[in-house]
Amino acid sequence: MRELSGKVAFVTGGASGIGLGMARAFLRAGMKVMIADVSRANLDDAASQLKGGGGEYRMLQLDVADRAAFARAADETESALGKVQVLCNNAGIGAGAPLTTATYADWDRMLGVNLYGVVHGVVTFMPRMRAHGRGGHIVNTSSMAGIVPLPDPGGIYTTAKFAVRGLSESLRLALAADGIGVSVLCPGLTRTRILDEARKGAERAGADELSAGFLEAEPYAMDPLEVGEAVLEGIRRNDAYVLPHAEFLEEVRALHREIEESFRTDLPVHPKRAAFEAIRRKMTEDIKASIAR
Repeated sequence: MRELSGKVAFVTGGASGIGLGMARAFLRAGMKVMIADVSRANLDDAASQLKGGGGEYRMLQLDVADRAAFARAADETESALGKVQVLCNNAGIGAGAPLTTATYADWDRMLGVNLYGVVHGVVTFMPRMRAHGRGGHIVNTSSMAGIVPLPDPGGIYTTAKFAVRGLSESLRLALAADGIGVSVLCPGLTRTRILDEARKGAERAGADELSAGFLEAEPYAMDPLEVGEAVLEGIRRNDAYVLPHAEFLEEVRALHREIEESFRTDLPVHPKRAAFEAIRRKMTEDIKASIAR
């Protein structure tokens, strides 16, 4: 989607942090934006920040874990702004319980927003985007924790963010024929309210090395508008991944090496298995080759 002016975007978690950064970048590009957020206070604050800045936008209170509310939000957006061509499933929560002590309620809370909030956005808007036939783009916010796993305290968060990454990769292949691009956003430290929660946790944790390092780095977290501009460029280029935090590059390379080196090359590969995987691989490669960049 090279030309974005006049297009309609729907952004969840849009009233603060990365979501608001996206909304600002989209408005600067001449887009119309529905800013959806669960917090009325955040919506009011965002409205105050955007006042006088120009551009067409609306504010909408939405709990992304509520499927029925999502459908109503889609109807309201189409009525107010028109058909949605850019969907940003960005809403998320942090500060989950450690894996080793988590209850079902802890899992339900984290997955209900960080994974099912994305699923609900896809299931609600994808059929509408396919039906209007104008193409479009979906951006799902994962995290660098969706590539590089977090330790025990962030394990449920990691689980959800890995799932969002996998969903996005498969959805990109599934929607290629419809002219709908899909990107997965994997940010690192960015000035968001999730980071505010993390700071409070680090302050409570005391003087351990990780908490101390976080508290030192936190003032230098990326500006959400920088992330929003990276997302805008990723949509224009139809990138599979939007990765604004270059400090993770060497760690990701090491992780990929670890995966590659774990393959057992001493075990036999039956020709029938290899032939089947070659068919599947070519199918995927052909779809990727067809995707406009």
